Amino acid sequence: MKKAAVIGLDTVKEELLSDLMDLGAVQIEDRGQFSSEDDGTEVLMIRDGDESRVASLEAEINRAALALETLERYSTEKSPLFVTRRGMKKSEFARALKEEKQIAEHIDRVLGLNDEIHKLKEAENKKTADLLAVSPWTVYDLPLEITRTDCACIDLGVVPSTADMEKLTERIEKSSDAVYLREVNRDKDLFYLAAVTLKGERENILNILKQHGFTPTPFGGFTGTAAENRERIAEEITGLQQRRQEAEKEVGSLYELKNGIECLYDKLIIERDREKAKSKILKTRRTFSLEGWIPEPYVQQAEDLFDRYQCCFAFRDPEEGETVPILMANGGAAYPFEAITEMYSLPDYRGVDPTKYLSLFYAMFFGIMLSDAGYGIVIAAACFIVLRKFALEGMTYKMIKMFFYCGLSAVFWGALFGGWFGDFFQVAAEVIFGKKITIEPLWFNPIDDPTRLLIWSLVFGVVHIFFGMGIKAVMLIRRGQWKDAVFDVFSWYMIIGGAAMWLAGGSIGQAVVKAGMYIAIAGAVILLLTGGRNNKGIGKVTGGLSSLYNITSYISDILSYSRLLALGLATGVIATVVNTMGSLAGGGVFGTIVLLAVFVVGHTFNLAINALGAFVHSSRLQYIEFFGKFYEDGGDEFDPLHKKTKYIRITSDTNGGKKWK
Repeated sequence: MKKAAVIGLDTVKEELLSDLMDLGAVQIEDRGQFSSEDDGTEVLMIRDGDESRVASLEAEINRAALALETLERYSTEKSPLFVTRRGMKKSEFARALKEEKQIAEHIDRVLGLNDEIHKLKEAENKKTADLLAVSPWTVYDLPLEITRTDCACIDLGVVPSTADMEKLTERIEKSSDAVYLREVNRDKDLFYLAAVTLKGERENILNILKQHGFTPTPFGGFTGTAAENRERIAEEITGLQQRRQEAEKEVGSLYELKNGIECLYDKLIIERDREKAKSKILKTRRTFSLEGWIPEPYVQQAEDLFDRYQCCFAFRDPEEGETVPILMANGGAAYPFEAITEMYSLPDYRGVDPTKYLSLFYAMFFGIMLSDAGYGIVIAAACFIVLRKFALEGMTYKMIKMFFYCGLSAVFWGALFGGWFGDFFQVAAEVIFGKKITIEPLWFNPIDDPTRLLIWSLVFGVVHIFFGMGIKAVMLIRRGQWKDAVFDVFSWYMIIGGAAMWLAGGSIGQAVVKAGMYIAIAGAVILLLTGGRNNKGIGKVTGGLSSLYNITSYISDILSYSRLLALGLATGVIATVVNTMGSLAGGGVFGTIVLLAVFVVGHTFNLAINALGAFVHSSRLQYIEFFGKFYEDGGDEFDPLHKKTKYIRITSDTNGGKKWK
């Protein structure tokens, strides 16, 4: 990264920002305001930008977004498996926006229909609530608007079904002779009651009813009997539903307007982002000043751009302690594995990008854990088809491309271990054709010899950990800390490597065992003597012991790689069990159908669950065991001023755009 400082005339600012957006390689830094150095009060330069304009654009963006959401909701078009941006040349994009006023009218039309649909839904919900309220009272034959006469009052209400109706009726009768209590209806939750009382007795009767949980049911605004109201409300609901369905159908017929609205939406996004960027720029009455970060490969293009607008500019390297944005630059097969690094955390600018190192280990571990060539072919083929059919971008592209490579790795390791949908082809040959065939592994079958795979898993783990430690040593040496590299890294090489020779070298010769013992002891002595070198007093002694105690951590890390064995065996064993279950129906047509049906269901489940396990545990081995040895994270993602469109991928009229974005 290079830091750029630019000063130019205000008359060229808008055009320069537009071209910087097209370049998409300058992250403009927020500078605040610039005051005089004398007393710190006189403001020489102020922020640019118009907050009211940003707010206005945000409102227009929200309207366009709601219109697009409405079109999608009521459309009968099938949604694609992966939503991708449509590629358009810059000139094509400009032509699509020539009818911007008409597109805005289309948005108004869609939103008007959306408002109408919502109002109809609200009215429908209200009518439905009224229908539910009046339905239990259909056997009550008095008009609902009659609630009193000259001498009497009529109260309708409910009490919980848990109420003792006999006791309630008895209390009412004892309380007054001038009352009539009728149970109109009942359901599992409520009793529906009508109480007719003389006006003078009403308050007393209502108090008794409330003691038993009575809740009045008002029917204000209703006229006629409950049955008549129910019929009327049902007809009104039907009418509202028909009108709503017509409005929804009309919205669905407007789906063809979607492309134009998407173009306008992205245009508004571009304008808003450009206006926001201006708020990071300082200005006087006639000039502007900006600072920003530029990736070194784009410096020459930026220089040409600043020269074209006759700006005064300068570039410099990052200063010590300065926060520098991160743009990972990995090419080839390593690029998709940036997804694994990004899911953890971006590296510190002065640290190491681990992507190109973890890519090989990640694919290898994934393949060993899945350990089936048939599953690998399915994954690789599916990812290949998706990559060819869809113009994927960003994290989605990285993940699909990464799984493509992981699928190829599974094919490789599956062939070595002899796993082709478990032993399906052997079973199928016997069930369908009555013949026995054998597919030998190119290396060995882990199910027959799990100890061998365990040993190799631990060996791969040691190599992985040693590689991480080596990266740490290189980082220390580059920073001039070669003593730390020797005492804190190479001493562990001696301890772990020597211990491995000491414990396992007997199969080679006693000389290897003895050499391993001496190397391990020498490494332990170095660690004991130097582990507390940065401490004071007694800490110099205890520091060495504390450092040596970390041997338990290394042992734990190495044993973590036994998961390669565990998941590899799980895939193979489950696949074999699935094939055995499919063969239980015997031969013939029926047995073949059963075998194929069990094959599809069982292996789909096995592939899904074990591919997920391989993804999770391969990531864990990188994050815990590998990154823990050297990784310095905490970087901020490089976020340049560019066209962050959602629906349209705008490219230059002369080329396809930036490769790294």
